[in-house]
Amino acid sequence: MTNATYEYEEVEYCVHILTLIERIKEMFKRSCLLSLILILAVVNTQAQERQYTRLKGYYRVYQTTNSMLSYFIDGMMEFYIPLSDTATEASEGKKGSPFVERKFLGERRRKAPKANGDDTFVQISLPNLERQTLLKSIDSEEYSTRNNGDVYRWADKCGKISKEKRKINGKTEVVTTLEMDELVGQPKHEIDMSQLRMYGIVARMTQYDESESYLSNNLLLVSQKHQTFFAHYRGEDDDERIDVWSEFYVSDRMTITESELKRIKKEKNSIWTFSIPAVVPPLDKEVAEAWTKMVEY
Repeated sequence: MTNATYEYEEVEYCVHILTLIERIKEMFKRSCLLSLILILAVVNTQAQERQYTRLKGYYRVYQTTNSMLSYFIDGMMEFYIPLSDTATEASEGKKGSPFVERKFLGERRRKAPKANGDDTFVQISLPNLERQTLLKSIDSEEYSTRNNGDVYRWADKCGKISKEKRKINGKTEVVTTLEMDELVGQPKHEIDMSQLRMYGIVARMTQYDESESYLSNNLLLVSQKHQTFFAHYRGEDDDERIDVWSEFYVSDRMTITESELKRIKKEKNSIWTFSIPAVVPPLDKEVAEAWTKMVEY
């Protein structure tokens, strides 16, 4: 083989290698471009999906009957609040339920040893957040707020807004609390609970105090209700006084997409035990002491 022939073959080999390298580069570019297109498609799909705030927290609902603790239910639960405040969503809220979706993650039930097991008033008082926060609900012409924080519905005082600094997770936060008397404007300041007649219960509600506390940007921190009923079973004459406290304390929050929500709703909870988060204040001493004497049911 002559030197000229050898040099020619060497040049031809180098050209082949360079051509191969160029092809590999082109394939790599196409692969990267395809991956980028797929990533952008996924991101775009997620961006178009409705998003939700996933609120996780601890709840407790307890009832006293004639001032004696009779039922106590507590546990962990989640709420899924639509983030976008569009006209379509508002329309959906009017057509369907005003409440957001919820999921129970763990629960304990206790009752006084002599209680008959009818916990109807506790069950109807389990936490159920509305699409609108309490603070948002007073943003209409029928409500007005004075400089001192008093809230009026037309000419009647019905609530109060207050602010205070609290230590939350080691940080000092300004917490806004709105307290409302939901029976203001009702005749005799009471409501006939006619929907309970199907359970054989004749009742009227004489107190309905509701409050919500928020961090900055109106992020819900706590939701609380206290309701008082006077009720008796059909066929009886004397009313019993029934007080029910319903409380929900947010321990965690995150943003999820609609597809993630569907997956979460399908998941079956296998662990029903729970620990009470540190953000939850202790029970009143009398309630805590009575709780120790209750039995599971």
